[in-house]
Amino acid sequence: MKRTAVAVLLLGVLVPDPLRAPSHPLSDQVDRIFAEWNTPTSPGCALAVVKDGRIVYERGYGMANLELGIAITPQTVFDIGSVSKEITAMAVLLLVQDGKISLDDDVRKYLPEMPDYGNPITLRHMLHHTSGLRNYDDLFDLMGIPEADLTTDRDALQLTVRQKGVNFKPGDEFLYSDTNFFLLSLIVKRVSEQTLRQFAQERIFAPLGMTSTHYHDDHTMIVPRRATGYAPHQGGGFEIDMSNFEQVGDGSVMTTVEDLFKWERNFDHPVVGGADAIRYLTTPGKLNNGRPIPYGMGLFIDHYRGLKWIHHSGEWVGYRAAFSRFPEQHFSTLLTCNCIGTMNPMALAQQVADLYLAEAFAAAAKANSGRSAGNLTATDLQRYVGTYWSPKNGALRKFEVRDNKLVMVAPGMTYHMLPVGNGQFEAVEADSEHRDNYIFKASNSRGDFAVEAWEGGAPTIYSVVKGAMPEPSRLADYAGIYANHELRAIWKLVVRKGKLIRQQWMMEDQELQPAFSDGFVGELSEGQFLMHFNRDAKGKVTGFDVATDMVRPMIFTRQEKDVEDGD
Repeated sequence: MKRTAVAVLLLGVLVPDPLRAPSHPLSDQVDRIFAEWNTPTSPGCALAVVKDGRIVYERGYGMANLELGIAITPQTVFDIGSVSKEITAMAVLLLVQDGKISLDDDVRKYLPEMPDYGNPITLRHMLHHTSGLRNYDDLFDLMGIPEADLTTDRDALQLTVRQKGVNFKPGDEFLYSDTNFFLLSLIVKRVSEQTLRQFAQERIFAPLGMTSTHYHDDHTMIVPRRATGYAPHQGGGFEIDMSNFEQVGDGSVMTTVEDLFKWERNFDHPVVGGADAIRYLTTPGKLNNGRPIPYGMGLFIDHYRGLKWIHHSGEWVGYRAAFSRFPEQHFSTLLTCNCIGTMNPMALAQQVADLYLAEAFAAAAKANSGRSAGNLTATDLQRYVGTYWSPKNGALRKFEVRDNKLVMVAPGMTYHMLPVGNGQFEAVEADSEHRDNYIFKASNSRGDFAVEAWEGGAPTIYSVVKGAMPEPSRLADYAGIYANHELRAIWKLVVRKGKLIRQQWMMEDQELQPAFSDGFVGELSEGQFLMHFNRDAKGKVTGFDVATDMVRPMIFTRQEKDVEDGD
């Protein structure tokens, strides 16, 4: 009897339920979107399609556990990564409604061990990612602590407290950082005298009937029906990709698509938080200068193909998730997946929306048909091609011409550049219609360009870099021991077979890729870092700056003698 029920679910036939609609004629087309992953030898996804307050289609594709041969169903439990942030934001808003905290309170009121950076960092800054706090996940990476290791609230807080600076003045820019929501979890704990797991269970999950959902703050906990996280194996097939991190808030909610439906339904029919909390979650924040940002509280506020779109993706070790809502169409796609690599759940969610909302997208396209994207030839665009570097952000932006269009390549993303005139472009992300502005300006008499980039609501200058790649014979200039005391990290750089290699305690040796003269790129667990070596007046290397997308340059100083890790 149980085997028959599972088989029915795998075929996408739904058990009668007043909150579920009969199978939709688009189901076969939806299945084709996931066909690549719907095999007995690969991980995959669980899907729930929601329309007008009901699940109109749900199904599992692929395997929850390859070792035991267990298939994914809509009842399979996944880690949803950063999709957890909207739930953490709700927990904070409930405490605001209780009168126990205020959004404009200084974080140091509740976490007095946090440094005084000269300007208050408020809970509102943290909820909107405008605090300037460095991303602690990236800091762990730079320390040499892999995601598979065990870390706790204490470890992450001590690392955060050691930081002597922030990325920018609070409120001046928008820059995503997991540190914000991790610290919010600690505030919930100190104010409510309950862990975030306990608070959310009592105030959010239980009232909504989310019986298969919890914040996973104990890596030893047994979780019924949990999917294993996977990554592609270099030699083919897959390998397990899991983490023992125990801090929560920025992520670590484990749930099913059926429980996510109960959370999603709360946006239209608020049981938890009421209409006021939903309004806070879905209203864009503002910078100090009044400029709006594309983020509410735990959710991106965006447009897709002309329709208002509220969304958030989740990425953590071998898990991926997508929460996608079109509020005016009362349509949502909920996806939980257990593989990284080429899988892009938000792109899959968009393809599902393309099917169900085809008429709405067509109407929006017709209404917006008057907008011109400009008309530049490949020859016109070629003059903007190059690699540009910002010392302020420690970031690279590469511009290329593909299919007669200018594209910008940044870590983990390719942006299509929409010309709007006079050397100005708008960068359109592949999975949204949020646009940052880029203005190419002549920087010298040779005709080289610099780029004024409006990323995060503030201007950054990227200058073209044309320095030759370092000759293998010169790599010895960079070899040595380097230290950063905020991270308590030691990096040893060695040259092996004409390659510059990073060596660090607990980390596998990592080959650094040359990007430009004195500049190298390395891989993080998620994303990349950029190193730029500094030299004294005699040309001797004295250290390097290292930066990620969510950590502005931090200085590693060359050591004249060997030091031990952690000193």
